Amino acid sequence: MKRFLVTVAGSLWLSSSAFAGGAVAGATEPTQIMNNIQLVLSYVEQAQQTTTQLQQYQTMLTNLMRLTPSNLLGQASQQLWQDQGMAQAFSNLRKIVVNGQNIAYTMANMDSQFKNMHPGYGNFGNGTDFFRSYQGWSDNTLGQVKNAVAMVTTHSENFATEEGMVQELANASNSAQGQLQAVQAGNQIGVAMVGQMQKLRQLQMAQMQAQNAYLAGQQSAADTKTQGTEKVYGGVSSTKIKQ
Repeated sequence: MKRFLVTVAGSLWLSSSAFAGGAVAGATEPTQIMNNIQLVLSYVEQAQQTTTQLQQYQTMLTNLMRLTPSNLLGQASQQLWQDQGMAQAFSNLRKIVVNGQNIAYTMANMDSQFKNMHPGYGNFGNGTDFFRSYQGWSDNTLGQVKNAVAMVTTHSENFATEEGMVQELANASNSAQGQLQAVQAGNQIGVAMVGQMQKLRQLQMAQMQAQNAYLAGQQSAADTKTQGTEKVYGGVSSTKIKQ
């Protein structure tokens, strides 16, 4: 649990910093965007499955807390946590968050590189700045993760750093009540990631359509130019000069 939360916070911070650093080399073809769209769809499904697992565990834990004597509850809840594989569930949730951030970063860089390769693209269509859109998605995702953690902590001074925020929630899993709070926060993160991944897919689709439309327009312009040249020179025939 602690490892999951620390890694999520660290990865989100690194992703936010990476956006500020500018573009890096990478594939820019619309087909590459489609590959990333397929990945996002798989992450949506994983987020839904993980959220269901967290909700089911919350129900089991609530029943355990209701039926188990207080002097036995701590050990019983720890055993339930292990039996239900909750450490793996939170590890899966961490991967979903981190992978989503990585794809957003990749897509933003692909947009920047496409602009560098096609200078006219920046003024094409509705002028959507996909780099900033992905950065906004990343910031919004980070905000929702922070909000989920904030709902289960009573020590606001720990929010001076992300590490403190994460440590507070990680410590909560040591008791049955703490587990309940941690699972509630994890469930909120899971639900948020389902929505965020769907929004990420919408951004990807818009980016792919914009790039395809631009490339089609460029090809059409090239074809028109070629046809015009043929009309001018198409009727000219060579003649043999007689000596």
